[in-house]
Amino acid sequence: MEAPYPPHEATESRSAVDTVLEEQRYYVSLQKIYQAKAEFECLALEHHVKEILKQIGRDPDSISRAYIKTFCKNSRKLRICRYRSFKEEFSSPIVSEIQRYFNDEDCSYAMNFYILLRAVDRLAANYSRLPGIFDSEIDEDIPRLKTVAASVLSEMGLNGASLSQDLVTEMCRFGGAEIHPVAAFIGGVASQEVIKLVTKQFVPLGGTFIFNGIDLKSQVLVL
Repeated sequence: MEAPYPPHEATESRSAVDTVLEEQRYYVSLQKIYQAKAEFECLALEHHVKEILKQIGRDPDSISRAYIKTFCKNSRKLRICRYRSFKEEFSSPIVSEIQRYFNDEDCSYAMNFYILLRAVDRLAANYSRLPGIFDSEIDEDIPRLKTVAASVLSEMGLNGASLSQDLVTEMCRFGGAEIHPVAAFIGGVASQEVIKLVTKQFVPLGGTFIFNGIDLKSQVLVL
């Protein structure tokens, strides 16, 4: 620090304020370019939308410019979600997907649970009670549930397939009980999906959600 500073030529120095101001000018200029481009694209889309509305016989102004502008602003994050109804899922099963899930080691347990849950609903409709709800009838309910499950498998195009005997037995032994932590978890998942649909934010699950509490594993089956 005490050494004499060597002689040097004076150089022009720019203050930090000058640098910031120049950067701000660049930023504002760039912002205006993007705004102009966005406005141009919004107008082009508005014209296109009006042409389509005319073609389908609707009022060209039925979709407001503000709505189109919002659409443009969020277009990168938009998703089209299409779902099959329960009626379609039950009456017109996608056999190829069902077979793939059933034979896939990672998805077979979830598929077994799905089929068993449908079989339980059907058995409950026939006997006006859930299987295994009475301890004295568990041994009788196991073959009943197995027969109903085989019928569900056949309707889904899985002729000759069979479910794990252990799962059938456990489903009856379970007796329709509701374990509080599992019920809370499923309720949380359901409420989360409702919020997605109501607020129209984030992407809802695209199929049937199956939670396997034994392995603490959840999966979505697109059926």
